[in-house]
Amino acid sequence: MKRVALVNGKIFTGVDGQGEAQALLYEDGKICEVGSDSRILEMIGGRESQSALVVDLGGRTAIPGFVDSHNHVLSAATLLEGVNCFGLRTLDELKAAVAAKAAKAAPGEWILGAGWIESQFAERRLPTRWDLDEAAPDNPVCLTRLFGMVVANSKALELAGIGHGFIPEMGRVDLAPSGEPTGILREGASGYIRRAMSAGRGAGLSRAGGPGRKASGGEETERRIVLALNELLKYGTTSVLDPGVTGDTMRAYTKLWATKSLPLRVSAMPGWHGISSISSPDYVSPAVEAGLQPGVGDEWFRVGNLKMAIDGGLGSKTAMMHAPFRDSSRSTVPARLDMNRLGAYISDAHALGWGVGIHCCGDLAQDIALSHMVDALSKKKALPHQRHHIVHGYYPTEYALDVMAEYDIGVSLQPGFIYVEGDIYPDNIDESLLAGFKPARTYLSRGIKVAMNTDVASGPYDPFVTLYGAVARKTMAGLDFGNSEALTVREALRCFSAGGAYLAYRDKECGVLAPGYLADIAILDRDILDADPEELLKVKVVATVLGGEFVHLTEDGPEVPAELRRNG
Repeated sequence: MKRVALVNGKIFTGVDGQGEAQALLYEDGKICEVGSDSRILEMIGGRESQSALVVDLGGRTAIPGFVDSHNHVLSAATLLEGVNCFGLRTLDELKAAVAAKAAKAAPGEWILGAGWIESQFAERRLPTRWDLDEAAPDNPVCLTRLFGMVVANSKALELAGIGHGFIPEMGRVDLAPSGEPTGILREGASGYIRRAMSAGRGAGLSRAGGPGRKASGGEETERRIVLALNELLKYGTTSVLDPGVTGDTMRAYTKLWATKSLPLRVSAMPGWHGISSISSPDYVSPAVEAGLQPGVGDEWFRVGNLKMAIDGGLGSKTAMMHAPFRDSSRSTVPARLDMNRLGAYISDAHALGWGVGIHCCGDLAQDIALSHMVDALSKKKALPHQRHHIVHGYYPTEYALDVMAEYDIGVSLQPGFIYVEGDIYPDNIDESLLAGFKPARTYLSRGIKVAMNTDVASGPYDPFVTLYGAVARKTMAGLDFGNSEALTVREALRCFSAGGAYLAYRDKECGVLAPGYLADIAILDRDILDADPEELLKVKVVATVLGGEFVHLTEDGPEVPAELRRNG
């Protein structure tokens, strides 16, 4: 490929302390130089030179491609193919969305969806089986909440064997005063629905649930991965870190990698302990058994840390907190793993050369996890490729901040939760605590590495919602969390790009626009760097460049030669 010059733009390099550039030059997918228009045009011999292709950005803003360092890719596929509940304002809108899917489905076909929380609905209540029955009487339906529960209709409950007075082995099934299940299944109880769906597929049903060719599980997983990754390109995401993948998903990723079929760059975190409700204490990840290490791979596919989880979330009152919730209750989770074995799980992983990324929403959970990390690190110094990190880290204590700074333990934040879930928080915690939620400013001020991401499907796959949460710190309904922990747009972008690249073991490859790095770039329809934060909810990506190739381009994007376009 010829050299390519992007000129006449406002280019945010993501390099700390460096201002914006006007142009950059890349060759064979890697950046050669970043600077002024005059500098880059001089290097190629002018606009009319035959030594390079020139793309005029027309004053548009370009940023490093997003490195989404916590994106459950198969959940993103569910949002694409099923009922995307983000932004629905009433239960009638929810029912209409389900009915629209049912109208196109065969009788008995499963209808799935995700992305709802009761605080988004004007009715301020949980949806029920009877709501979903109205919308889809002939189809089993299951819609996953942002965290901690699902709602299923009567046909789904029947297929799952959940009836009058049902008491699950794990989690909880909400029962009406009559003893009938309401359709709300909490924590581990949702596993009954997953097993019912798997049984249907095993009986020869197609992906959609109707009769048809029985696709292999591997083919189906590969198809859904490709579907989701191609959609993420439209939002300027050029690399993802998928947490808690199973052996089946890892096989799908590696097959796509081997056949050069991955639409974008992927790092995968093998599941360790606590990913679902209590798993076997003797479970050994296939990646660990195979002797892999984090960072193994190439520019297209890498292995990440092991993924663990302790508690739940704040919106579902399942975060492990030092103080009780407003109603004086305390979390019944840790039902996700045996806390008596947590230290052994972390120390075993560390001794085997793995970094651990561990889901800790509550301050108590975070303190406990960090105490075990300190114990492991005190016994054996971390290797260069071991990058332990806390996932979520809602309310770090002084102990947590001290430990994370001293032992170089990073944090993976999802400020988009403020926007999509924050309206329910005052129901669970005192409003005085909102200002300190997900304290990005505090983490950065202590020298702690911060990565920001979407955490699909607990948040939408649009990275600009995450940026809005970090910069504006306002909810969907306009509740203001205050600006004491707010970041500038430039700071938030660095956390999403360079910070994400570090957690994904790609910090030598991408995350900034600088010489030697991959030409992974998102080109925007507006300037977000110096605009009102509200613009973040309106921005569109007009072009996405992956390794120098334009893999997404809208009609509003720059004029691009055909040879630079994917399949062009």
